[in-house]
Amino acid sequence: MTPSKKKLNVSKNQWLEKALEVLESQGHNAVKIDRLAKLLGVSRSGFYWHFKNRQDLLKHLLDYWTDEFTSVLIENQDIKKLDAKTRLLTAMQTIRNEKLTKYDLAMFTWARTDAMVDAGVKRVISMRLDFSRELYSALGFEGAELEMRARLFTCYDGWEEVTFPDDPEGIHTKLQELRFKMLVG
Repeated sequence: MTPSKKKLNVSKNQWLEKALEVLESQGHNAVKIDRLAKLLGVSRSGFYWHFKNRQDLLKHLLDYWTDEFTSVLIENQDIKKLDAKTRLLTAMQTIRNEKLTKYDLAMFTWARTDAMVDAGVKRVISMRLDFSRELYSALGFEGAELEMRARLFTCYDGWEEVTFPDDPEGIHTKLQELRFKMLVG
């Protein structure tokens, strides 16, 4: 791409989205400033408008993943207003439809080699479990019953797409309906 055809402005979120894509496809060691700039069609200097250095990018990447793929659901005021059963079903549908677990495998893999990321992943798991516990508590569950359902929901809905990526949508929808009935019954 010639300099005159390069993009003039790339937002911070565009840098972070591209970094997540590279993280998912090539791992955290591949998340490099030059690679991202080339993929975005901009000069490297544009990176420094948003980030101090690569480490700053990686810290923001962890925060971005937390916000865009967890907080976006659990802090959604419209969802919080729903009754518990509807909130649970809406959460299940949102996780799948919005692909909120898309980058989980990449983040969990990265966490095995980086203490900062490990702490961030553990924080996200805790946030997700707290959300699930709140749902099942509102449905009247307590103790071990509440914990089992919260963990089952968090694990299954978090890893379903990773474990069963080739399931046709019809099968997914049918299983989601059955899982919902099982988890609230």
